[in-house]
Amino acid sequence: MVSEGISADIEERRERYMQLMRDHGAMRREEVVTSVCETQATLLATFSRASDEQALRKPAEDEWCLRELAMHALFTERLIAKLIHHTARSSTPPAEALVGAGIGMMPEDDGRGYRDILSDLAAVNNDLLDAVRSLPDEPDREMKLAHPFFGPLNCLEWAGFQRVHDTDHIQHAEKILAAMAE
Repeated sequence: MVSEGISADIEERRERYMQLMRDHGAMRREEVVTSVCETQATLLATFSRASDEQALRKPAEDEWCLRELAMHALFTERLIAKLIHHTARSSTPPAEALVGAGIGMMPEDDGRGYRDILSDLAAVNNDLLDAVRSLPDEPDREMKLAHPFFGPLNCLEWAGFQRVHDTDHIQHAEKILAAMAE
């Protein structure tokens, strides 16, 4: 059944993504690390195909450029690493860690270069994987924090969301790169 205001295509994608996140919630940590590492590497490789100058080009006035997309990915992944760490231990991240959280969240632009953003994203990729690797032997799978579109997620489902988020942004980055080639 399609929710009001959401197309059948979006609803279908959401359901596929929800299944992926539920699957991650049932996986062992090593499987989650392997799964998430794959999309992280693909996203970084996709971002790396653009020069600093190209990363500033927007495919359209109201769309993000690669630099903005990378900043968003960095900001989001840093938050997700904290969500994984805390929910696995039956707690919530400190309030300051959640500032700016929401769909399409974008940090304030600090003027950093594109390569610096990608370097920071690679470091945060490792932080997120470390958050999964350092889960307690019996992580709290009952503790859930809500995503605004996908609903309540536990620590491993949040890791599954990272894979979903990366996959969406790989597709988005590919579209931006294709628009630059036209």
